[in-house]
Amino acid sequence: MITITILTLCFLAALSCKIKKAKLPELQALLWYIHLVFGCFALLCLLLMLNSYGFKGTQTERVFFTLYAGSGMLLYGLSKPGNDARYAYLLLFFGFPFILLFGLLLPPLRIIALVAAITLLSDSEFKRYQIDDDYALQTKSTGILSGYPVYSLVEDKYLFFEKVRQDVVKPQEALHSLKMAKRGKDSVRIQVNNIDTVIVLSE
Repeated sequence: MITITILTLCFLAALSCKIKKAKLPELQALLWYIHLVFGCFALLCLLLMLNSYGFKGTQTERVFFTLYAGSGMLLYGLSKPGNDARYAYLLLFFGFPFILLFGLLLPPLRIIALVAAITLLSDSEFKRYQIDDDYALQTKSTGILSGYPVYSLVEDKYLFFEKVRQDVVKPQEALHSLKMAKRGKDSVRIQVNNIDTVIVLSE
């Protein structure tokens, strides 16, 4: 629950700063630099995800997105009210929980708001099963959004990055037993429960 924890702390800190009308220009300037750095990382993560790549680690992208949004909330708490685009931009971060709450209270938007809240705030559960030094089979469970995990092939790439090929095991079902055996250098035989499949490692 790292996402909801970080965002809750940032929201409460921003609310406290807003109530107390805190004036900390040095901290605000530093937070702007931090926010822009995390914004660049978040944009890079998005571009990588669109091409089936990502930073190493199961939750790295989510951490960058969370810190980007959290720093935006803190900046809103330290900013003076205004009608400029910068203040409206920061208001989006701080106002997001209220938008979700408003959606949950309206029956026509309730399902959309609930799915959005779970998708954006709930951390998925990842497990990795090593094939060799460069490849691993990953399972990703998303709670009530999906009853069964998504099986992905993760390839170690370019020092800080990895390539993720999703849905390598079909049909998806809960993992009860797993056996993996490499067949030469370019394929691996995977047995998940009663599913037996061969996956090509490099495409």
